[in-house]
Amino acid sequence: MTDVKAHVLEALRHYAVSYQESAHHLAEWMDLPSTDGAALGEILWAENAGRPLFPAQLKDRIGLTSGATNALVNRLEALDLVTRSRESNDRRIVSLRVTQKARDRSDGFIRKPARELESALDEYTPEVLETVRGFLERFAAILPTGTDHRRESGDENAPAAGAP
Repeated sequence: MTDVKAHVLEALRHYAVSYQESAHHLAEWMDLPSTDGAALGEILWAENAGRPLFPAQLKDRIGLTSGATNALVNRLEALDLVTRSRESNDRRIVSLRVTQKARDRSDGFIRKPARELESALDEYTPEVLETVRGFLERFAAILPTGTDHRRESGDENAPAAGAP
């Protein structure tokens, strides 16, 4: 592997670690357990992007079972940080939305980094950003999920990636 490729992979690893650390710090800021804070961060991110999450999407993003995800969302609802809303004609479809309380409490943590990220993105042309987006999507698609890894190994009972 060339030095440039190794440096790119190290930069990707560093970003992934920094993102996870940021999620843990958000949890601390919000006085939540780390998994609950990571979930709240995912719900905030999705809603700010204009694509609110469904519980099944949240489950996949944070790596919990359906039951554990439901219990987590129940905890966030009880703290008045998240609401479930039905925004579709299909009443079975539930979107997860952050409350104003969650926005107010998280704003001090998120505001400065959000401005800095926006400023950093402004330094690149749309063509460069499109190339980076494609690169990141391709690399993310290559990484196995817990389900993919178990299926490919032929052992459906193998623990998910990252499981103890």
